[in-house]
Parts: sequence; C-alpha cells; structure tokens
Amino acid sequence: MTKSKIALAVVATIFAGSACAGQIDYRGEYKHDSKEYQHRVKIGSSVKATDDAKVYFSVEQKFNSNDKKDFWTEVERGDSEFDWGVQYSLNKHWYVQPGMPITFSDEKTTYKPQFRVGYKTSFGLTTAIRYRHEFQTYTSDASGSSTTVDGEKLVRAGKTFQQGKITLTGSYKLPQKSLKNLKLSYEANYNHNYENVRIENNNNWGWDAGVIIGYQVDNFQPYIELWDVKADGSDNPERQLRTRLGLKYKF
Repeated sequence: MTKSKIALAVVATIFAGSACAGQIDYRGEYKHDSKEYQHRVKIGSSVKATDDAKVYFSVEQKFNSNDKKDFWTEVERGDSEFDWGVQYSLNKHWYVQPGMPITFSDEKTTYKPQFRVGYKTSFGLTTAIRYRHEFQTYTSDASGSSTTVDGEKLVRAGKTFQQGKITLTGSYKLPQKSLKNLKLSYEANYNHNYENVRIENNNNWGWDAGVIIGYQVDNFQPYIELWDVKADGSDNPERQLRTRLGLKYKF
C-alpha cells in the first residue's frame, strides 16, 4: 500500500471515530492603526484514543484581499496550517498536551513542536501554559532578508531561523445558570527570536494579549476578540488594537 493510501486510511478512520466532535470556525479581523483586514477559516476535531488521552487535529487557511485595506476584494490565500497532537489527562485537574503544528507559506515552511501543561480548577477556571519552538525554514530561492537588532541583514534563502513562543491561556465558566452560555477567555503571548532578528520596537522579542467573549446558541457560538498588538514595522514602538469577530459551529 502506498504512503498516500495509508495516510487517507488513517484520516478516514479518525473522522469515522469522531463524527460528533468537530468544529468549523470563521474569523475576520481588523487592525485599527494599520487599517488592514484578514480572514481565517479553521476546521478541527478530536477522537478519544484511551480513557485518559484524545488525539486532536485541525487545518486552517488564512486569506485576505490583494489590498489588505479592502475587506473582501480580489481575495487571495495566505498561510495554511495543519495542527495535530495528543491531550493526556494526568488526573481530574492536570493535563499535558504535546503537539506539532506545521505552517505553509510562500517560500517558507514553519515547524512548531510544542508542549502545553494545563490545570482545571473545581470552580470553573481552566488555565494553561505552552512553549512552542519554531523552525522557520526558507526555500533556496526565497527572496529578501531579515534585520537583526544590530542592523545586520540576514539573507533568508536556504536558511532556518529559530524562534520561541510562550503562551498563557485561560477560560472561565460562570456558576450562574443564567450565564452558562457566556464564554470568557484570555490569551497572552511572548515571542523571542534566537537569531537576534528584530520583532518589534528594535528588540528580538515582542508580546501581545487579548480577551475573548463568546456566547453559545445551540451549536453556534459568535464571539469577539480584543487584542493589544504591535504596530507595523519591527522598529516601531507603537501599539494598536486588533478586533476579531468570528463564528464557531460544532457538529
């Protein structure tokens, strides 16, 4: 049997075992200072592997207008990503979750091995911390260069740049029955480039943080995200608001 047939058989088996555990998620965003739009569609699911472990996987596609200042005109694709991993429950409170997202871009593929540790409280709060190590691998004919903190130009063609990302997430289920469908969560990220490449404000590190508010209506969940993110340019000290509106559907 060829490798492609084996892969198709595995995917078919996973979907067959998790027909009721899927979700599709559309999200549109707007950066208020840059005045740029971007869209993303993500579909994912999970399947129970053992009593204590489940395998999760998802695919996503980003896209935007040719002129990003237009909401939906001459739309073209952006990055695409495949994510998979395993969540293993240590007990009723703690879990660990290794994974391996892979992002495909023009002239670059990024491998993102990661490890998450999570804790579920008895009063509705779930929090987790994750470390992700990125290997940004450029093709031999990739164009352009990256600028270091010292102003040095690093040619990208044929090179692999490494970057680390620490993410703190949390969500809270309100105890009031009247508010049980309200979904509250937060996320904060810290990025550090190990090649000394500038990320923001002439530093090789940067951060962003956001709050997410959603409301469950049957299988649908509309939501809004409000983020504090860096402004355009790796030497720009300014910040900007990024607003996201989305809709999830569980099936």
